[in-house]
Amino acid sequence: MKGQLTQNLQHRRDVMRLLLLITFFGGCVFSVINFYRGLMPLAILEISYGLFSLVLLRIVPTTANLHKWILVYLLPFFTIMMYALARPNASEAIFAWILTIPVISYLLMGRKHGFWCSAFFIVIGISVFHWRFMDKDIGLNIATSLNVILSSCLMMTFAHIYERNREQNEERLIELAGTDRLTGLANRMKLTEAFQHLSAYAKRHQSPLVMVLIDLDYFKNINDQYGHHVGDLALCHVADFLKARVRQTDILARFGGEEFALLMVGASLRESYQQVDSLRQQLMQTPLLTEQTEILINFSAGIAIFGDDGMELNELLAKADNRLYLAKRNGRNQVVAQDQI
Repeated sequence: MKGQLTQNLQHRRDVMRLLLLITFFGGCVFSVINFYRGLMPLAILEISYGLFSLVLLRIVPTTANLHKWILVYLLPFFTIMMYALARPNASEAIFAWILTIPVISYLLMGRKHGFWCSAFFIVIGISVFHWRFMDKDIGLNIATSLNVILSSCLMMTFAHIYERNREQNEERLIELAGTDRLTGLANRMKLTEAFQHLSAYAKRHQSPLVMVLIDLDYFKNINDQYGHHVGDLALCHVADFLKARVRQTDILARFGGEEFALLMVGASLRESYQQVDSLRQQLMQTPLLTEQTEILINFSAGIAIFGDDGMELNELLAKADNRLYLAKRNGRNQVVAQDQI
């Protein structure tokens, strides 16, 4: 979903902006410290990268190529960490920064790319640490090595689990936001997103795309006679009936109240009319069974075709709604696919 992608990108933009600010201030502070210690190459790298972070801070909030700029930021950042750790007079404390690599990678790159980026630099970091800080005491070496390796693996594991749960929760929330609670069908928001995708496909491939609005006839009588609980059962009955009979490529949504919308992909006006009219006839023969009685349900429908009746969703909905009104005015329980002459 487009909404999901936008939300993921915004999450990463926010994290990136915070890290860029930290990088700028950290680069300034450590460059001063390393300049005082006489480590000129490292000090120059740190101040240069701090200033570069300020440049990225202006780019990140609006760029359409966020993933590219994340790589531009991370690869030199992690490389400078390795260089700092490998310096002859480096402190073991620098390895604490290596342990931040999984967290930063997963937050900015997601699970798949974050895993590979983390694994690559963590392996290098552990190798550099062993090369720089292992001494002749074998027992101490083994203990130090196990601590370094286990702490690195734990950080990767925690980052992976956190990112997986965050993505799953986000997907679940977005799915709920696009789902009608009563019927389980798509709602208006999801219909709008689906139309954007399908209309682009229809334009590109010159493929038919049809919008159908379906409204249950005399639905108010069901609520008045049997109560709103039975009315809800009727809506679910029709939703299940339609969902079981439309194609998987079509998009079925509850449009509001007792009204449903159906986006039919690759079907001509004639084919869509025949299919919707067949659904109408089948529904008449599939009553809702309650403890009290059998309730016969029928619907009226209006059809609009992408291109001929409009290029935007609102245009198609308006045209389909006009034809739905014609069906109601002409006696209900029918499908209208063209304007009256």
